[in-house]
This record gives sequence, structure tokens and C-alpha cells, in this order.
Amino acid sequence: MRKNMTRSDPIALSDPAINSVFSGLFNTAKSGVTVNQDTATRHTTVYACYKVLSEGVAGLPLNLMRSKKKNGKAHKEKAIEHPLYNLLHLRPNDEMTSYTWMIATMLNLVSRGVSYSQIIRNQRGDIAAIYPLLSDNMQVYRDENNKMYFVYNSSKYGRVLLSKDEVLHTLGSTLDGINPISPIQANANSLGLSIAMEEFGSNFFANGANGSGAFTTDQELSEDAFNRLKSDLKTNYTSLMNSGKPMLLEEGLKYDKFTIPNNDSQFLESRKYQRSEIASIFRVPLHMINDLEKSSFNNMEQQSLDFAIHTLRPWVIALEQSMTVAFFGTSSEYYIKFNLAALLRGDTKTRYEAYGTGIRDGWLTRNEAREMEDLNPIDGLDDPILPLNMTNLKEEN
Repeated sequence: MRKNMTRSDPIALSDPAINSVFSGLFNTAKSGVTVNQDTATRHTTVYACYKVLSEGVAGLPLNLMRSKKKNGKAHKEKAIEHPLYNLLHLRPNDEMTSYTWMIATMLNLVSRGVSYSQIIRNQRGDIAAIYPLLSDNMQVYRDENNKMYFVYNSSKYGRVLLSKDEVLHTLGSTLDGINPISPIQANANSLGLSIAMEEFGSNFFANGANGSGAFTTDQELSEDAFNRLKSDLKTNYTSLMNSGKPMLLEEGLKYDKFTIPNNDSQFLESRKYQRSEIASIFRVPLHMINDLEKSSFNNMEQQSLDFAIHTLRPWVIALEQSMTVAFFGTSSEYYIKFNLAALLRGDTKTRYEAYGTGIRDGWLTRNEAREMEDLNPIDGLDDPILPLNMTNLKEEN
């Protein structure tokens, strides 16, 4: 990453300070809380959703596939011999594993709505390494010839110019194909309310978990007694460690507590609702962020299937397509494919029954079933079989 910025009169398509169409509108939520990527990441539910999504995708098998014709028919196979195969499966660069790289990619994608990685090629043009980049530090430009390029603000090298072929660019939600819609900025008011409630709870306990009230007396309180009371309250009756201590009052003072208890004001219920609302932003089932209140053994399995299909699959498709185009272009026989089958298959009995149905019906070979179970192929099991009492209807006629 050593190129200098040399383009002249570029058209800026994005900016790290305005990396979303919603940026600037919701810096401060209606609750009065500042909502940005830093404050959102420190929120428990948001961070839990980040981990569920990033680890969910990073844990999927990532395959480099090749589509070619074999005996006149379309044939798909893993391209194990391709140099990029080991980069994607083990070490995309000399500093991290493929799992770590995908975690970084997904964290940028789910929090900012866009992710970038720098593609390093050798003298032959083959991909030698892939490095994740911080989305907040990237700007997208278009030059006088209408060609897109990127400028990365590196803390080490300054402003670095990167061509389109040198960047893996993956977008989530977008209105123009360039600028992402950040889920944090688009839902700042909801997040701000939840952050405000979390801060209220923290301050409540930091102040000794004592509700507000009034000190009353029938006598005239001397200035010395008043100053001692203020000092004594600050020293002995604030913070969680001092919660519950009996107060020593003087000169006939009485303390009348009038604050509504948190459970009566539905504080906990409101926090549960906000947790559910935040989870819906990222389409994460509640049981996956340790909220089991409405989960059972039966519906949890269905929720997990829904998570794989409706939550992870859109992210997977976005990554597959952007990686295929960035690595091979649009006319190559090679393509990237995540394996979602591990998340979609059920228990052992259900899987084996499904394999048996596919094999008996002729659309699944026995070696394909073995591959789904991570078993080595066996000679002679590559051809589909069909029961003798079944035949092709066209041949019969």
C-alpha cells in the first residue's frame, strides 16, 4: 500500500465522514444520546448481533468452485489446484487466518454497511494476499474517464490510491450502488433510546441504587449540619458498595423516599423491548443473543433454520458475488461459493433419511452424500442410481 494520490479533479462518490445517506442526520438521537459506531458497538445487544453475524458467516466453509463441461454436460467441482484455494481456506495474508479475515470483513459490513479488502497481486497477476481495510477510512472516486477508483486514508502511508481491480468491495443495503446505508445511523433513534436506558440503569446503581426523595425537619437546619449532610451523602451513601446503608441523620431530619421503583415503571420490560427491536434491525433471532424467554426446543430449531435462510444467506450472496467479480471477473469458469448446508441440515436421522430419498430418486449420488458429511469419496459411487421398477417416461413411449 505505497501508491501516492495522483488523480486530478476527481468526482467524490463517498467520504469517510459521510459514508451513509443517513449520516449527519442522526448524530444525536431524540433521546439526547450521541449515536455513532463507537457508542453502538459498546451496547451489549448491538455487539452481540455483530458477533452472531460475523462468526456465523466466518464459520461457514468457503469453497472455490470451477464450472466446466464434462462428457458434454455441465460439471461443478472444487478447484483445489487453484492458487487462490489455500488463501481462502487458510491464510489470505501472512498476518491472519481466513476466519479472522472474514470476521473483520463481516464486522465492517454489518456495522457500516460496506466492507473493503485490498487485493495484492504478484508479477504474473495472480492474487498473492488479501488484507481487510477499515471502511471508515475509504473514499470512492470517479476520474475524468468515468473509471472508479478508491483512496484509502492509511495511518502509515497517508492517502493511498487503489484501482478498482485492487479492491474487494462488498455492499449491503444501498440506494446508489456506491454509498452504504449504515444500520447504526439509519436506526439512531431506536439505538439512542436503548443506550439512554442502559446509561440510566448504570447511573442508578452508581448512585447507590437509592431513589430520589426529600429530607424534612420541623427544626431550622444549621449551615454546619447542612454541609455535613451533603458531605456525608456523597462519601457514605453513593456508589453500589454503599447501597442499603442506614442513614445517620441529625437535628430531627427525616428522609421520605418518593421515587417509583424501577420494576413498577416497567424499566426492565422496556429494556427487553429495546433488545428485541435492535435484534430485528440485524434480523437476529433472540435466542441467539441469549434471550430464551419465548423460545422452546421445537421453535428454536425452526428459528435456527430461518436464521440461516433469511439472515445469513443475503450476506453470503453479497460476499459470493463481490468476491467472484473481484477475483475472476465476469467471464471466468471459477466462482466463490459458501456452503450453507451445514446450517440447514437437521439431526443425524433426518439427514440420513433425506440422503436416502435423494439417492433413491436419482438426483443425488452416494459420493455427493458422503461429501456433505465430510467423508472421502469411494470408487464406483459417482453414478446416480434408480430403482428397477422406475424408468424414464420418454423412453417408455
